[in-house]
Amino acid sequence: MIIQIKGDTNFTINIDPGVWIFDERRFPIEPNSLGMALRPFLLNAEPKEDVHTALIHRRDGEKISLSYEEILDSYLCFAIDGKPLSEKQGGPALLYLRNQDHDQPIDSIQTIEMISS
Repeated sequence: MIIQIKGDTNFTINIDPGVWIFDERRFPIEPNSLGMALRPFLLNAEPKEDVHTALIHRRDGEKISLSYEEILDSYLCFAIDGKPLSEKQGGPALLYLRNQDHDQPIDSIQTIEMISS
């Protein structure tokens, strides 16, 4: 399962959270869960200077709008008990915002679309 970052960017980025288990940038977020900051991947896509919104496209067709600042400060939970998240668990990753209730992450993410004016 891949998450694509696209839209008003210089590059379209495909990220595979399933391989992050070996990435040194991962960090523990709860007992037996692992996370990864989303910021480096967003910046690697090189968003246009006037990007102000990130539109999250979920598998069920729902779209969730976040500010660019919110998504820059977010992170993805990609593994529980050392195993990648399955589709049944809301995988490939769960998106958590910095000041969000941890009981309600954004799940089933397919695409993060950057939107400018």
